Amino acid sequence: MKKIAGALGLAIMLATSAQAGPACEYLRHYVALEPQSGAELQMQDEQGACRVHNAQWSTGYSSMLLAFDELVLQDKGLADFSGQQDMPQAIEMAISGIYVLTGRLPGQDYIMRLQAKPMDFSLKYQWDPASAHLYLEQLRLRSQSLREFRVQAQFGIESAAGRALSQSELEQAQLKSLRLYLDNQNLIQSMVMPVVVMSMSMDEDPRPSIDKALLAARTAVRLMPDSVADRDSRHALLAFIGQLPAPQGRLSLDVKMDPPWSMVHLEPGVSVDGVRQMLSGLRLHAKFETGQTPAVYAWLRDHVRSGLQWFAQRKTAVAP
Repeated sequence: MKKIAGALGLAIMLATSAQAGPACEYLRHYVALEPQSGAELQMQDEQGACRVHNAQWSTGYSSMLLAFDELVLQDKGLADFSGQQDMPQAIEMAISGIYVLTGRLPGQDYIMRLQAKPMDFSLKYQWDPASAHLYLEQLRLRSQSLREFRVQAQFGIESAAGRALSQSELEQAQLKSLRLYLDNQNLIQSMVMPVVVMSMSMDEDPRPSIDKALLAARTAVRLMPDSVADRDSRHALLAFIGQLPAPQGRLSLDVKMDPPWSMVHLEPGVSVDGVRQMLSGLRLHAKFETGQTPAVYAWLRDHVRSGLQWFAQRKTAVAP
């Protein structure tokens, strides 16, 4: 009887694996996910998506782990993915309840779980080989303590026209448009500024260098002609820069580049002529609203967004 039960269990497992959709297959073979507890990864194959519960992923940096409550990856764009490609041509995923663990100190990890302020992350992009455009439809990071950051962008990669896109060709991408929204509470202070400071000498006071960079940013904004940014947009940018490195408010930025910006121009140390060339075809609109978002509004907004996302996922799952 035990042998029959074991054989039946094995048959069910093999059948489930054989019926797994593209998203679950991609996660199994190309993403090093592990269960947070227990011996088996909680992976559920739904119609049109793969759902993973209570898992963790090695960041490749030391032994740090990114743990999360749930990951939902859509099948779209993964059906034709193979080991010969180094990146999917389209991705749509959402990860909720993200927090960091050491991965090697159980006691410390226990404390970190108790004190965690989980974040949500979502990513959606689509490569169009016919137009040689990479559409970043959404990249969003959100939490109750840090508030929200999201960005949309359009890139042109002419060298990959008419075929699959590879990671190495991302360096040749040219940025054509950018739409950014930052609802900052502690995000810049907690995630951006530590990276900036660590890139400097830790034996020196970083404030003079930061003040110098902010002065250069304010000067650049003041020198923007009306053809680049109107008066209200310049005032909004100056107000935002004036609150750095700890702004409290909501920044909306809509930028179009013609000619587009190459990735080389976005690297540190660009020349003055390079900056002038970048600004020559720049068109931007900015808005900065100061003050705290009312707690009731923020709560209602976040729950409405979560509800709409849930309904969209269910609609995709039941679609024929």
